[in-house]
Amino acid sequence: MRSLEDLFACCPGLLEEVKRLPIRWDRERFRFWLQQDYPFVEALYRYQVGLLREAPQPHRAPLVQALMATVEELDWLLAHGADPQAPAHPVREEYVALLGEMEGLAYPYRLVLFYFLNRLFLEAWNAHVAGEGPWQELTEHWSAPEFQAVLFDLEVMALGQVARLDEGLLRAYLGRILEMEKKTWSLLL
Repeated sequence: MRSLEDLFACCPGLLEEVKRLPIRWDRERFRFWLQQDYPFVEALYRYQVGLLREAPQPHRAPLVQALMATVEELDWLLAHGADPQAPAHPVREEYVALLGEMEGLAYPYRLVLFYFLNRLFLEAWNAHVAGEGPWQELTEHWSAPEFQAVLFDLEVMALGQVARLDEGLLRAYLGRILEMEKKTWSLLL
């Protein structure tokens, strides 16, 4: 495997399918989607804590910054009415279960997959969210230079790991992540 981009050969067109979903935004749908985002972001927080525990020293600062961004997102969701005790939609439960499964992988795999989780979500977000609306604050958060710097650092760290990993395993999980992104965004159809 030569690059992170080579991994996308596993799922030709799946990211484009996600980006072309005919999302129908309105305040109520967005509110439902945010409510359902909380269990996933909480699981992502736990995933990141596990990464940080095993991270080599050069990876720790960027992972701490990524973890802080996740903590801020959880705070934002709570401030906007997310209920941590509310039942999760089956699609969100399935994505949380995938994160839990991925936690059993070795650190280098989890790091590369964490990069892809962020990248794929943001590519879909940028394709579906435009203009003003209740999502504007989140758009500003994810497009802030500080968060973009974290993504760049994650990409560099992932690039440093990917060449010595099992390409088949990475592609299998990448395909599953893309399928979960499609299901998650499909909640807004």
